[in-house]
Amino acid sequence: MMEFIATYAPTAALLFFFVFFAGIVFWVFRPGAKKTLQSHAQIPLKEDRHGGE
Repeated sequence: MMEFIATYAPTAALLFFFVFFAGIVFWVFRPGAKKTLQSHAQIPLKEDRHGGE
């Protein structure tokens, strides 16, 4: 059993992380994401209305 895991774990991890990366890329470049992502990008530049430092 350990030999099976040692043999196929790197391949399984590579496939998992590739699918994860591809999912993130798809999520970012989906058609309706531009307006939302631009809004999120402006958050650090907005002034604080609550008087915080």
